[in-house]
Amino acid sequence: MSLNGKTALVTGASRGIGRAIALRLAEDGANVAVIYAGSADKAEAVVNEITALGVNAKAYRCNVADSAAVNETVKDILVNNAGITRDGLMLRMKDEDFDAVLDTNLKGAFNMIRACYSGFIRKKSGRIINISSVSGIMGNAGQANYSASKAGVIGLTKSVARELAS
Repeated sequence: MSLNGKTALVTGASRGIGRAIALRLAEDGANVAVIYAGSADKAEAVVNEITALGVNAKAYRCNVADSAAVNETVKDILVNNAGITRDGLMLRMKDEDFDAVLDTNLKGAFNMIRACYSGFIRKKSGRIINISSVSGIMGNAGQANYSASKAGVIGLTKSVARELAS
């Protein structure tokens, strides 16, 4: 599938699954916005790998949990991959660890989708790929916050698909 002329935003693209997704999209011809929250050096390394494939890439620091920051960062293809863990048994889990995981993993996906929503409708085009986890379906001991966030991403995906699929 050729993605020539399209621009993909990939959250969490400076490492791991997000990096692999960004590189694959670039191999298919997409220009890539490398969205990251952590290391600028790692993000720039991914940008260099992508541009070596003959397409454009640029790194953008963006905390996906911050809707104002997200609104400044959006395009044609959105891959919601950003995610964090703060594992611990529920009995000992701190409120801030629960909130941080839901804010990044679920609210971050919501913020990114909302920022792309109007543009996708206006263009009658756009793609949203949300990365979840089997933990969102099965649960996992010590990951009440992570499992809840990924189950939320599944529900968010289904609801937004019903709104935008046509």
